[in-house]
Amino acid sequence: MDDDVVIGGGRRALTSWMSGENADAYGDSSPSSSFGSPASDASSWATPVFGVAIAVSACAMAYFASPSVSIRVRAQVGLAWALSIAIVGVVPVDVSATMRLSGSEGGGVPSGLPQAFDMAYWGTYALTWLILPLHQAYEDAADFNTKDRIKRAVREKAMFVAIIVALLGVGTASLMASEKLSLGSIRAAGIVLANVWGISTGVLLMGFGLVDIPKTLWNNASFSGRLTRAYKHVAGASRSLTNAHENLAKQVTTVATTSSVMPRRHELRWAMSIIEKEAPEFSSVHRVSVEEALQSADEDILDYDYDELNDLVALRKAVRKSVRVYNRTKAHYALAVEEAFHAESLEQSKSNSMRRLHRLPNSPMRTGSAGRCVDNLEYTWCIVILPLLLRIVAIGLAFFSGAIILAESTIWVSKVWEEVEAVSLMSVMLENARSNTQLYIAVAFPLFYMCLCTFYALFKLGMFSFYQLVPRHTDAFSLLVNAGLVCRYSAPIAFNFLMCLPVIRESGKMTTFSRKMTGNVPELATELNVIVPTFLGLFCAAIALGWFDVLARVFHAGDGFKFESDRDVNENVDAGKAIVDRERAEIADGGVVGSAHECFVADDAPYEQQLPAVLEDSVLQEERREAQSNLLSGDPESASDRWETQKTRLSRAVQQSMERSPSTRGRAPAQPSSSRNSPLNEAGRQKLSKLDSMFSSISRRNASFSDD
Repeated sequence: MDDDVVIGGGRRALTSWMSGENADAYGDSSPSSSFGSPASDASSWATPVFGVAIAVSACAMAYFASPSVSIRVRAQVGLAWALSIAIVGVVPVDVSATMRLSGSEGGGVPSGLPQAFDMAYWGTYALTWLILPLHQAYEDAADFNTKDRIKRAVREKAMFVAIIVALLGVGTASLMASEKLSLGSIRAAGIVLANVWGISTGVLLMGFGLVDIPKTLWNNASFSGRLTRAYKHVAGASRSLTNAHENLAKQVTTVATTSSVMPRRHELRWAMSIIEKEAPEFSSVHRVSVEEALQSADEDILDYDYDELNDLVALRKAVRKSVRVYNRTKAHYALAVEEAFHAESLEQSKSNSMRRLHRLPNSPMRTGSAGRCVDNLEYTWCIVILPLLLRIVAIGLAFFSGAIILAESTIWVSKVWEEVEAVSLMSVMLENARSNTQLYIAVAFPLFYMCLCTFYALFKLGMFSFYQLVPRHTDAFSLLVNAGLVCRYSAPIAFNFLMCLPVIRESGKMTTFSRKMTGNVPELATELNVIVPTFLGLFCAAIALGWFDVLARVFHAGDGFKFESDRDVNENVDAGKAIVDRERAEIADGGVVGSAHECFVADDAPYEQQLPAVLEDSVLQEERREAQSNLLSGDPESASDRWETQKTRLSRAVQQSMERSPSTRGRAPAQPSSSRNSPLNEAGRQKLSKLDSMFSSISRRNASFSDD
């Protein structure tokens, strides 16, 4: 009972603080008397909610999607994101209408709200459990025609669909046994399965975001700490790029080897040709010949039988996956280097007496009075205002994270002891809202923050190796995986938010969202949704204190079960700094970000490495003059010896010119192995042909001199 008094007293104190001195001017403080507006027209709320959802989805698509993503993938992912955001946007409208009810239970429900909820919820339900998984499997399939890709997608997802059907079958059987089978009960069984999964795992994802978002904002306000993390991030991205390049090189070697042993007139040669076109050129990812690469490769590259179409399909799938992973890892590395450049610029600009930011590599200096004004504004924003603003926002979000964790952890209190109220800051905000705008903000801000934390964790979850979101370089498969996860968690997180509002339950009212989510649902299933949130506080404390990292080290879990922000902790700062220094030097010489990394292949890299012009230095010129004089004087050196001497000189000239060429600096010349894999283009081969003719002419002239 003492706890009840303390909680009630604290709540009344917070209520009086939020209401202020003029609370009595509003009359009765209960929300039902403050609001008495009738049900609003559908266009008054549906247009802004769905309009904002579509706009946010379009912006996210433009920011993340790679230019190679097809229109059908963009449309489906955009629809999934828009419907998920619409569910989150409908909840504040629903809660506002419920709080304004003054009489009958449905008198204040906005027009079209139940229909909008059904459309958004069941649309995301179908997308996350059926349509998007099949589309993911279709995009990942590597069959050579659409019909076979569809068949393979259905076969791969048959187990997933069978588990869902089995669970629904068990629920239907239990309903038949209790003689409560109906369309509504089957619908409720589907909602229960989705909610138990969504709340159980979604609350944990939200817990990671509740801890990591304020911590990240606070850390970004520190220039030195930000630079250290940027160097570690670059080192981790460089290591990932090296691993992705090794895997890509292995698959390219497999393609080259399989193609070389496959007869030219084989009946499946058309399939091998398709794979060859999709695979990068051998010379663009290898610095050695096919024979040398084959000697150092693993034995499993010969596991593909070119007589079997399924083996060629598996080879094509492996090649496409390695290309996909390499491209997004390469983009991730470039972003990490650019972030390190920016962090260095901020660190070096702190003590700049001219109040100008240190310019990034290849960034032009601003001139004139307008340029100095822009520099001053940029310096003031980045060095003075932004760090202070980040710390203020981090403190505010940390306070709100604590309030949400406390509300989640005490949901069970009111379930066990009805006379004890759950500690919920959101309920206090609702009780003291005095206008429609305040009421909407009191609902929308905490709900959007909870969803932001969940979706932020999903963004970081991509580092668990099965998908990854990279700005402007995200492939179709990763977009579809993320869209399915967003659909899976939007409605359960929104329902979990309503569970943190005991003020609605105490008033005897029920929102349209809650009524549809709990209708015909057994009481036991409702109680299951309270179990995981109870332990949210302990889970967040474990994340904040690094307990999971300790467990990962004890059980040798490795990096496969770490978020992106956790993976770079053990990286070497000096290694990252050295990589950034090399990239800066390369950019100063006219290169681009990534040119200094040996595993970075530019998007516009030529299929064949051009042979640069052969430039002679003073030593070569002297040797050439000596050879000409010996030739004219009838030097007794044999023709074969002179031939070998000239070949050696040619090799030296080619090697030195390759070292001088900016386009090939830092790369060893590839060894020619075949016409397709040769590093020489047509012009290079013509040059060698001319040199061979010259050497032959020299040998003939020497022979004639000897005869004379």
